[in-house]
Amino acid sequence: MGLHFIESAANDTFKTACKLASSTQGLKKEGLAFAEGLHLFESLFAHSDRFDIQMLWVPQSLLDHEDFKAMNRAPRLQAIDWLVLPDRLYSKLTRVEKPTGPGVFFRVPEEATALNPNQDVVLLDGVQDPGNTGTLIRTAVAAGITQVVITDGGAWAWGDKVLRAAMGGHVAAHFFSTKTLLNTLEKKALPIRTTALQPNSASLFDCDLRAPGVWVFGSEGQGVSPFWLSRATECIRIPQSPLIESLNVAVSSAVCLYEQVRQRG
Repeated sequence: MGLHFIESAANDTFKTACKLASSTQGLKKEGLAFAEGLHLFESLFAHSDRFDIQMLWVPQSLLDHEDFKAMNRAPRLQAIDWLVLPDRLYSKLTRVEKPTGPGVFFRVPEEATALNPNQDVVLLDGVQDPGNTGTLIRTAVAAGITQVVITDGGAWAWGDKVLRAAMGGHVAAHFFSTKTLLNTLEKKALPIRTTALQPNSASLFDCDLRAPGVWVFGSEGQGVSPFWLSRATECIRIPQSPLIESLNVAVSSAVCLYEQVRQRG
């Protein structure tokens, strides 16, 4: 392990990191993501076969944190250079209001290509809010679903807010393109389940969800797109009081996926 102490905001490496951490386009161009927090770092480091850590930025106060000191003893950490900052400088790098560190730049894994048609898929259709996107990923993984598709126009799966909301869900999830999913559906027909308030929508609790299928959760404002509505084999509504118009998409996904878990016993 190499400890490198940076004391000045004029340091070129520090300035480059600050610029990169604040730019989604810059991160995408470099094929990197930026994650913050001890829990996320532990998750990424525990799966370093998938997640190639490029840079580790550490606020000086974290060096005395008991959990962090315990991790320091891991032999694999010896190969990573640590860039240690005074807390006042780390606050310029961080993307969170109350930073604890560390901040980790890691290489984004390639999109998966071998989608398993015998396992469920969660498709986020234009979901733009990073908090909802991360929560959906976290919920899907908690419900045993690790195949995830995010359509164009949705929040970037590897954005810092998505990573924080997913709370380590990315470690288990595998991300596929819409094209890969459509190619799979051409070879094998699967139930395509949408949550939509259509005239033919069936109550969630009357649907048989035991067979593997594709869950489509639509955007916050527009709902499921016409493209996926036209392909749906099951339109599902969640019974609710007329006192409210609709449920948040992340809440809807949790209700649906855990009804599926219940049915499968």
